[in-house]
Amino acid sequence: MKRSLILGIAVTLAGCSDKTLQQEFVPPPVPVQTADVEVRDVPLFIEAMGVIKPSTTAVVMPQVFGMIKEVHFSEGQWVEEGDLLYTLDDAPYAIRVLELEAQRDQDLAHLNNARKKLERYKSLTKQDLIAKVEWDELETKVALHEAMVKADEARLLNAKLDLQHCKIKAPIAGLAGKSALDTGNMASGTPLVSLTQTDPLFVDFSITEKELLQIASPSAVIKVYAAGNEECLGLGKVTFMDHSIDPQSGMLAATGRLAKEHKPLWPGQSVRVHLYFGKKENAMLIPMRAIRTNQEGPYIFAVKEDNTVEVRSVKLGPEEKGQIVVESGLEGASKVVTEGQLRLFPGSKIEEIR
Repeated sequence: MKRSLILGIAVTLAGCSDKTLQQEFVPPPVPVQTADVEVRDVPLFIEAMGVIKPSTTAVVMPQVFGMIKEVHFSEGQWVEEGDLLYTLDDAPYAIRVLELEAQRDQDLAHLNNARKKLERYKSLTKQDLIAKVEWDELETKVALHEAMVKADEARLLNAKLDLQHCKIKAPIAGLAGKSALDTGNMASGTPLVSLTQTDPLFVDFSITEKELLQIASPSAVIKVYAAGNEECLGLGKVTFMDHSIDPQSGMLAATGRLAKEHKPLWPGQSVRVHLYFGKKENAMLIPMRAIRTNQEGPYIFAVKEDNTVEVRSVKLGPEEKGQIVVESGLEGASKVVTEGQLRLFPGSKIEEIR
């Protein structure tokens, strides 16, 4: 009897001890950082890589051969259309002009003499005092000398053009690049300098056939960003789309013109282009760092009213400045965990920290 009583008391005490331990063990709240779910309209855009290009570029080349006597500009200087850039040694071309002038004058003298002789013989033909054959020969000689003078004039004009080309002038206004040759070098048909107009600037980029179907307006708005930088460098509009898709790459070439007011940009610079085609109204956005991924896809920890969390699979939309649109999975949620997810499981109690 005593033994049974003792065993019953022991069992009762053991049961009370286990129950007390279960009641006392409550996991402490997990410290996490959270962010509110933001609801607003989000612009929709296509992102592509592009290259900045100037409005006009002119490569200045010599039209005659000659030694450079003087360079009249500084590299990087703005030059106006018609400004003198280089002076070549013009002595050989000036001599050639003098030679051709002398040849023209000589042939002109022969022409004048032939015309006078023809004029003297004109009265004889009326009296039939000169043979028809002789008269035809005189007319032919005049025509021959006239043709020789015309040829002399053409050669002389060409020589004068060559003489003028010894002064190389700017074909357009623009910024002068690096001069390929300095004073004393021989200009021999190779490019001397490039002139670039940077107002306005354009950007070349390409889009896919699928992306093309999303564009409602052929003059869609664009924004350009430096690679790895979220600062907008300039705004503009699409001014050109190619008439056909490249069958090899499946891409369509496009060009946008940037507005005058833009941050520093350089021809040849690689940029990211955002091509806007609409907006998503009342979109739900959360920070990118709230997104976790497992074998089933992206998910988040949504914070409930009792400060516990639940796991939700989400469907993601476009990104925007460190945030991402959630297409589905956030219904009814107002807050998500952004830091500290590693220690969480469904139903975990959390403590928000700043």
